[in-house]
Amino acid sequence: MKQYLDIAKAVLEHGEHSDNRTGIPTIRIPYGKTFEYDMSDGTFPLLTTKKMPIKSIAAELELFLKGYTDKQFLKDRGCKIWNEWAREATWKPLFEERLNEAKKSGAELTDEKTKEIQNSAIDDTRDLGPIYGWQWRHWNGEYVWNPEHPEQNYNINNPGFDQLKYVIETAKKNPNDRRLIVSAWNPAYQKEMALPPCHYCWQILILNNKLNLIWNQRSCDIFLGVPFNIASYALLLLLMAKELNCKPGILRGNLGDVHIYQNHIDQIKEQLTREPKPLPNIEIPDENWNGILNWSAKDIVLKNYEPYASIKGQVAR
Repeated sequence: MKQYLDIAKAVLEHGEHSDNRTGIPTIRIPYGKTFEYDMSDGTFPLLTTKKMPIKSIAAELELFLKGYTDKQFLKDRGCKIWNEWAREATWKPLFEERLNEAKKSGAELTDEKTKEIQNSAIDDTRDLGPIYGWQWRHWNGEYVWNPEHPEQNYNINNPGFDQLKYVIETAKKNPNDRRLIVSAWNPAYQKEMALPPCHYCWQILILNNKLNLIWNQRSCDIFLGVPFNIASYALLLLLMAKELNCKPGILRGNLGDVHIYQNHIDQIKEQLTREPKPLPNIEIPDENWNGILNWSAKDIVLKNYEPYASIKGQVAR
């Protein structure tokens, strides 16, 4: 997919060294890039220069659309992309418990060992906090973690505002509306989130029965994150188009800080040596379709996908 590779190449050639919270330096372009793809021809912008796990991408989107925040929901579907994060208010007591156990056992608590214990607590904590989809479905509501019934992750007396449902209902009444916007950026809730949203807002715009989708992203990990984001919002565009009985149009991503972690540079360079292959197609069958709010990730069909082999890269926590 040339659009993605052009952005990756630009960061390699013009990006400047920068430190960040993860401790792994990046090369970055802090003034943004734009991704744009016309989906009207039926092809799907899934990277071919490395194999992409479409089932994981779809599972995460289902989590968002349902407003769920349980990491186990993803693990059960083979999706590992949230494994390294969890809500601090939930993982911290587990960390302190394990730290105390290590002290009692006489273990030497070096910084490395302490970090290892902390990471193990995060890995074993299911609660992601009021991240993306929860904001989509429960904006300004009261977040509640219920490990026995994780789908009931809000106070029934204060569920918040359902942005996604509102956008759907509004678009059906007035498809020309320019306020069809869903936001995940809610500063008041950020301390409760496992990770503040990188892609923080999306908008649909409809004209002549063609649905276009624009997403905005503050932080853009070119190797690991952005290929997922492109495919996820492309799938969201198809789902919204089906929900609203529209044809797919333009997918556009306004990318803020675009960066490559230094431990991903070789992987990006390898992709740039690979000639992109024809893009695949995705079908959302009418069978089992009961609207976007009830959609299941298993109900998609990927066709004609023949990518190069996958390329591994370590996640920067």
